[in-house]
Amino acid sequence: MLETTKLLAEFTTRPDAALPDGVRHEGRRALVNWLGCALGGARHPAMGIAVGATAPHSGGDATVLGRGERLGALDAAMANCLASSANAFDDTHLATVIHPTGPVAAALLALAEGRNVSGAAFLDALAVGIEVECRVGMMLVAPPAEAELGWYLTGTAGGIGAAAGCARLLGLDVERTMAALGVAAAQASGFRQTHASMIVALVPGLAARAGLWAALLAEGGYSSTPAALEGTAGFAELFSRRAHLPAATEGLGATWEILANAYKPYPCGIVIHPVIDGCLEIAGEAGFEPDAVSRIRLAVNPLCLRLCDRPTPPGAQEAMVSVHHWAAASLARGKAGLEEGSEAAVAAADIQRLRALVETAPDETIGREGALVTVETRDGQHHERHITHALGSLERPMSDAQLDEKFTIQAAPVLGQAAAEALRLAGWGVDDLADAGALARLARPAG
Repeated sequence: MLETTKLLAEFTTRPDAALPDGVRHEGRRALVNWLGCALGGARHPAMGIAVGATAPHSGGDATVLGRGERLGALDAAMANCLASSANAFDDTHLATVIHPTGPVAAALLALAEGRNVSGAAFLDALAVGIEVECRVGMMLVAPPAEAELGWYLTGTAGGIGAAAGCARLLGLDVERTMAALGVAAAQASGFRQTHASMIVALVPGLAARAGLWAALLAEGGYSSTPAALEGTAGFAELFSRRAHLPAATEGLGATWEILANAYKPYPCGIVIHPVIDGCLEIAGEAGFEPDAVSRIRLAVNPLCLRLCDRPTPPGAQEAMVSVHHWAAASLARGKAGLEEGSEAAVAAADIQRLRALVETAPDETIGREGALVTVETRDGQHHERHITHALGSLERPMSDAQLDEKFTIQAAPVLGQAAAEALRLAGWGVDDLADAGALARLARPAG
């Protein structure tokens, strides 16, 4: 049997695991994107409920980004990851559809606030944790593995990645890192029936908390089975129809899954993005009038409809995963940002009218990053766009400048323009920080 748990622990603890420059830069991109998403979700209703329910029972001084409350480190990790997931604006590892940075970054930042670790060590642990998380996901779902798509992989694999990152930052040895991975795996959770509810943001938060707690338990000597991931009735066997264990460990340190990570230009399910691209192109045509639209047809990958077939979302939470809503909103407003996913947008009469005109059809020949959008108008005009690769895909990645713009749109309303700019620069310059906990302090709102 392949010793998956041990091999991942050895990779996590390797003292000579100097990161390639490209991996370090992708780690910075992931960090800046995550900080922006956490601030963008800091005032989401789910955060108010979660922090309100947690704060009376949580002693500590760890930062809740963009808010005035302080929590214990474990609860702050949960809350900050929840915030970064709340608007469905977080990054996505396309091969697994894991949102990898949230659980790892939130756990590491909560740990760093109390440990005085360098920014360089923080970035190193972030990249390693993301790598382990994505590798664990690959062994569950990437062919020749046979996936069980009912599991929410950010919840099942995210805690293991967070445990790996925290174990590295704590300097745990191989044996204790194996224990951390096992303890985290035992807390894996999350299933897709909870899609379109507040739980979809809570599950990554629970993974962040689980990973940090697992590493702290392992640091104190807590034990685990040495084959937690690969053993009979272990993690891989239970969370996949047929796991492919080699995907977790082949090429470790030579090839990096973080380089296959993608960033969202739109705050909704990533399988909707090619539809939005097509609709925005049509909406941008000279003379296009949304009021004249009489029919909207969407041909999409079947996964899009499996996850996002919601013709009449009753509110913003459900609209985040409604391909019908985002097609209508993009055509009606000519943009697709946080405002277009708001409660006001969901209730707007012009968007509701267009939403009722949307017809969807699955097409096995269309890839996950593609869509065919056809819009007809009452005067007989016919607008068609075939999107092969959506903006934000690996073929059309968001640039650093676009990530900066996305960060500022989310962070400035919470922190103010000057403070948001200071945090943005600190994120890009994380390697040079003497104390990585400074990132959390910079994300505290004035007053």
